[in-house]
Amino acid sequence: MKEELLEGLTDEQIAKIKSFKTNAEVLAYAKEEGLELTDEQLEAVSGGCITWSRPTPCPECKSTNTEWVWNRRPHHYHCNNCGKDFT
Repeated sequence: MKEELLEGLTDEQIAKIKSFKTNAEVLAYAKEEGLELTDEQLEAVSGGCITWSRPTPCPECKSTNTEWVWNRRPHHYHCNNCGKDFT
C-alpha cells in the first residue's frame, strides 16, 4: 500500500496492516479497530479489482473461495480452500 494511503494511522496500526497477507485481514482489522477507511484506501486494499464481485477460481482445486493478496504485485491470490497461492 502506498505510504500516503496510510496517513492518519498510528505507527502500530501501519505495522499491523503491513503484516497482513490478504485484503480480508486488513478489512477485518479496520472493522475491529473501528477505523474508517477512505474510498481510496478501500480501493487500494481491494486492489481496485473485480474480484469482489467475481472471485478468481483456484487453478488447483477450482474453488472460488479466494482472496487477492493486496500487498503483492503482480496480482497474487490465495485459495482459502486448499491454501494454494497463485497469480
